[in-house]
Amino acid sequence: MMFPVFSVVLLVLHQLFGSISGAEFFSSVYEMTKVFGYEQKMLLHMQKFLADNQEKLDFLKARLREFENERNEAREWGAAYFDSPLNKYLLNKRLTVDWQRVENLMETSTGEKALNRLKKLRNREIMPNKGELNGAIDGLLRLQYVYRLEAKDIARGILDGVDYGNQLNSELCVDIAKLALRDQHPRLAHSWLIEANDRLAEGEKDKELKPQILALLVQAKAELKDFRGLNDTYQELIKIQPASEEHAKNYESFLKSLGENALLNDSKPILEHAPIPEEGEPVGEFQAFSLTCSGHWRLTPKEQRHLRCGYVTETHPFLWIAPLKAEELFQDPLLVLYHDVIYQSEIDVIRELTKNKLTRATITGINEAVVSNVRTSQFSFIPATMHKVLATIDQRVADMTNMNMKYAEDHQFANYGIGGHYGQHMDWFHQTAIDAGLVTSPEMGNRIATVLFYLSDVAQGGGTAFPQLKQLLKPKKYAAAFWHNLHASGVGDVRTQHGACPIIAGSKWVQNRWIRENDQSDRRPCEIWDDSLVTYDQILELNKQNEAASKKVEQNEYSE
Repeated sequence: MMFPVFSVVLLVLHQLFGSISGAEFFSSVYEMTKVFGYEQKMLLHMQKFLADNQEKLDFLKARLREFENERNEAREWGAAYFDSPLNKYLLNKRLTVDWQRVENLMETSTGEKALNRLKKLRNREIMPNKGELNGAIDGLLRLQYVYRLEAKDIARGILDGVDYGNQLNSELCVDIAKLALRDQHPRLAHSWLIEANDRLAEGEKDKELKPQILALLVQAKAELKDFRGLNDTYQELIKIQPASEEHAKNYESFLKSLGENALLNDSKPILEHAPIPEEGEPVGEFQAFSLTCSGHWRLTPKEQRHLRCGYVTETHPFLWIAPLKAEELFQDPLLVLYHDVIYQSEIDVIRELTKNKLTRATITGINEAVVSNVRTSQFSFIPATMHKVLATIDQRVADMTNMNMKYAEDHQFANYGIGGHYGQHMDWFHQTAIDAGLVTSPEMGNRIATVLFYLSDVAQGGGTAFPQLKQLLKPKKYAAAFWHNLHASGVGDVRTQHGACPIIAGSKWVQNRWIRENDQSDRRPCEIWDDSLVTYDQILELNKQNEAASKKVEQNEYSE
């Protein structure tokens, strides 16, 4: 689907790295589909206004036809319309920037009634606002960084090899670059500015945009230390537009700080993404998470050859007649994927229970639960007593895991939106969070284990990455992942660090069951050694070395 260029003014949902209102909707596809219906009512009020201002508002007529064409094309796509993050981004743009323009033109004594009705719709708490718009661009930048996508492909509507038919013009590319620079992603900003420059067309508007692109390129090249390229770009800029006094002064100061020889060096090509780290090279946590999401970090066939698949029957007598299909993904720590362990009828009940109850997800901060760019989704907690289906699921979890569900937390359901993700984290609680009173019912103990149900398939992206285990779980509807969060000694296991990879296309629904350690000693007893310091395999290896050393001593004594 192709959107008219002038209908795609930049829409930026919420700042990914800033504060976010409770009414935001970019962090949930479910919330987006709800507000989509309000646009039809807004169009009806706009039609009434046009009838009152027939002779004055030719521009508004053209805009109305444009909006209606876009909606008709979206309706033809059906549910697949929301699979593309670009569609979500452009819908947000229409509902904020474009509709604001419409309101400005409608500020007149005639059509005031229609205008007031339109404003009333746009001022609903559920509707997006300009402050939220940065979230859409942040989502695209996150996809670009994590999956190592190229700006030129995204601008053409191609996301990880799939063509969604959207196009982004030069103005949109510039706005994306601005946010990338603000958030200290100069490589990505540089790639978007090059794409913006390549997409410039002839015309007065582009004559105004060209100097802006060059000025931003100067900034990006400075941050990337491409001094020769910076100088060439600056010289091109001042040929078409005299530099401001402040800009010129900053540039002269910059040249002095570089020294005379800096600009003589050859300019190296600027890579859009940093090279893949070599084996043994230090890697940051988020970089490791991203490399796992993109598939660049994975277990070798040799490392996977001891893993097993099969049917589980031993954890409960019921499983003798209805065994569970299990896929072992890691042994120490234990990570298992169960297949076909939740049913569509149960998912339907869950979706009804969570209807209109989703709120922006938070993370545990130093002194409080806070909204953060680390986790962009919406969630809802529902107690198991709310519906018999939830109790049935808990019984199934107990059968699957051989864990006592009596002290499990409430069921958590989450839906992820544009580029929605949850950065690398551990499910178990740090002592500082417990001491600060941020953990509900601390007497129930820490989170000994997690069961993560996948309630939907995801068209692209959205996997669960375990960087330290080099494992990526692709979302598969009706499946559930299970892992132990704690060592048998009760110490949190840092190897269970994991995260939800950004969604490229589609909507992701998950259900979390966090099981507390209280009353689990008969299900998972402690070891006679501290397994947070040493593993059983290491102990066996140490015993072998001790036995070998003892035999050698005995042989020496015998020979003497």
